[in-house]
Amino acid sequence: METRKKTVTNPGLWNEKAVAATIKATKMLWGKHNESIQAWLFESGFSLETLREALLGWQVRNTRRPADTWGTEGVDKILLPEGITIPVIRDKELKRVVIFRMGHGHDGEYHTVAGSAPVPLVLTGSTPRTAIVRRELDALLLHQELKKEWTVVATGDLPPAALEDALKGADSLCPVALDNDTQALAPWLAPATCPLAGTSLVDLARQGALAEGLASVFK
Repeated sequence: METRKKTVTNPGLWNEKAVAATIKATKMLWGKHNESIQAWLFESGFSLETLREALLGWQVRNTRRPADTWGTEGVDKILLPEGITIPVIRDKELKRVVIFRMGHGHDGEYHTVAGSAPVPLVLTGSTPRTAIVRRELDALLLHQELKKEWTVVATGDLPPAALEDALKGADSLCPVALDNDTQALAPWLAPATCPLAGTSLVDLARQGALAEGLASVFK
């Protein structure tokens, strides 16, 4: 991942462009011609409240913007791939933009927009208990299913050091790993941890197996 420190020469311009792109994507998601994407999200278990609060959006097509127009260097173009946009906001400022890719042979991949700061998605709960997942959409779904009682942190493609502040102060830490998450979540997994069978919590929800999977973790 290209970090803001390495690529952004004008943070104000990057933020302006990123905010504009996410607002446009949010309007697109709730427009008249993207009911199929809305349906996919509802069928994946997301409530309308969760979708609205997360400010999710829909990037309708693969788009590339000149890097200098985003105040960014080190990359030729800023790629905004087709998919669901997930803004990461801290202290009321957009820090990072992640896109869950759908289409063009990249279904299910997560793309971090170049110039994003190395800041994880943190969904604050009402207790000091914290759960860790790898994927941002999984974090949103888990936070919803845990009734917002647990803080949920998504590691995304960030190094463990970038998670330190987000995990500070947790009185209990529960990593929720799927089959292919053991390496990414290794710093927080106990040796005897048995990952859930599947590719994501969203995938489990679509199969009707999410409640059973979570019950085995949050006993």
